[in-house]
Amino acid sequence: CADLAGRTEVSKCKKADTDDCAASFAWKDESSGLARLCFGPEDGETKCSDTEVEGCLPPPSPPPSSPPPLTCNDLAGRTEIPDKSCRKADSGDCSSFFKWKDAASGVARLCHGPEPGSSKCSGQLVSGCALPSVPPFAPPPTPPPPSAPPPLTCSDLAGRVEINKCKKADSEACHDYYEVKDAAKHKYKLCYAEEGESKCAKTKSVTCLPTSAPTTAPTAAPTSALASPPPPSPPPSPPPCGLRIEFDRDGSEADRANDVNNLGGFPGPSPSVATSCDGALGAGVEPPTGGCPCGCGCVCSGLGPAPPGTPQQLRFAKVASLYDGSHQTEPVQVLDLILTNETEYTPWSSMRNGRLGKRLGEVSVAASTDTRFKFRFADSNDTAGTPVAVPYGFDICVFDIDTGVGGSLAESVEACNVADYFHHGGGQSGIPERHNYLCDNIKVDGYLEITTPSAGCTLVTGLREGVGSDNPATWDDIIKADGEFTCEDYDVCPSSGVSGFARGPGNRVVDVQTCATDGIEGAGLFPSSTDISPWLRGKPMRYTMPKFVCFTYAAGTSSFELTYRVGPGERAPYYGRNFFFSGASVSAQDDPPQC
Repeated sequence: CADLAGRTEVSKCKKADTDDCAASFAWKDESSGLARLCFGPEDGETKCSDTEVEGCLPPPSPPPSSPPPLTCNDLAGRTEIPDKSCRKADSGDCSSFFKWKDAASGVARLCHGPEPGSSKCSGQLVSGCALPSVPPFAPPPTPPPPSAPPPLTCSDLAGRVEINKCKKADSEACHDYYEVKDAAKHKYKLCYAEEGESKCAKTKSVTCLPTSAPTTAPTAAPTSALASPPPPSPPPSPPPCGLRIEFDRDGSEADRANDVNNLGGFPGPSPSVATSCDGALGAGVEPPTGGCPCGCGCVCSGLGPAPPGTPQQLRFAKVASLYDGSHQTEPVQVLDLILTNETEYTPWSSMRNGRLGKRLGEVSVAASTDTRFKFRFADSNDTAGTPVAVPYGFDICVFDIDTGVGGSLAESVEACNVADYFHHGGGQSGIPERHNYLCDNIKVDGYLEITTPSAGCTLVTGLREGVGSDNPATWDDIIKADGEFTCEDYDVCPSSGVSGFARGPGNRVVDVQTCATDGIEGAGLFPSSTDISPWLRGKPMRYTMPKFVCFTYAAGTSSFELTYRVGPGERAPYYGRNFFFSGASVSAQDDPPQC
């Protein structure tokens, strides 16, 4: 207990500063004096460990950096934080900031701290205050008006710079940018400033046809009015270069119809075969000898054995496009992604194998089993599936890594020989460059445990309970969707002051936060956006967003292996979980890779 003196309390030693583990401790049971003293990290570990000691008295609390009560006199000279809370103020100078709660009534929130054990500023309400003598905040200059109100024409295209999306353009110079809708058809969208909006808007597409030689300038499509003089051609965007993996590459059924769904010899559904479940086995009911036709979970009708000669694989047709920088829009090669099991494979229900909603890949794995799967790329025209080496680095991501009720059926995935890995909040080398869709403030502590079981291998284990209604179906459910919400929204408290609800079987999965208007880590809710899956809208982002990891593979890789594990189910030993995966093609949305 003598080692407790001078330490700072944390919630868990795993969350302590790894550069100074010995400066922290966590109470296991303060009333009985049982504490956990942090130390380490131990060899091979990246987080602090802990040891238990008992019979301890709590250390004296250090004095707060700026003890309340504060008064209106403390308002003088402070800078207002517009549209933000004290938690967003500079934690190195909390006492220099304030926020009006009700300026008309003289009610302000004065920032102070950080308080012991916190890294962010706190706020205290004071009333009866007058406006400070120093201007609290200089508003940004009013954006200039657009060059012409909509509808804009091809003549307004001259001199503009191409951008991926108008929402990402400089809101003070919207009229300097345009989008390419379809370069082959000469269709463009012009950005403009819209009154009352903080982001640039865009027009409907305009068709600007190229003029005859010798000039390459586009000219407006024929109209009844006299056409404007042809403007210069917009600068072409650099041709893309690299591998893009998309399970809904063209948004049609054409590619999915060529999938082979027979992983491990367990046939799965396809567009041409209607399947149904004749009834799931009851919880804890042992499957019949030899298993079921489509795994241990159910007996399927309308799903006979695969035709003779069908390879035992799950082949996703045309999910990868390879670009080499030689063409603006067309890939030089279209690839299939082929999965085979290298060790024994037992699905819970092979009816879940295939494309989840056509947006992600999905594989069912039975409880208390682990399987090493091999993934390889092959030319879409090569029925033999000869491996194709990808000449560029690429990312493969695994989603919804969590547990069942009470920590049962815990999911994990192990990858070896990877160049890097990343997730929200960082990764092996921090957030990679150009991955601006990740959020530094979304921490995975308490959601994922990342260890190194052997040299060159990374094991990611789910720690947090999850239910089916938390599952993502698209990349927009996981990342900071373009223009829909910000990373800061992840920590914004709902207006009700309550974030979360009891869910799952018997409402036994309880993750509810009570928060104040200043917000709390992970309290934010998904927006009501059409880009977000309907079942997630209005629910806490923390139920879904932190539970993924991406592995980066080096250039020249033609195949890689992932080992999926599902732990035992305490209440239903015969059960299973589903793994979701895709490529991080979003890395090319804002800044396509260049050769």
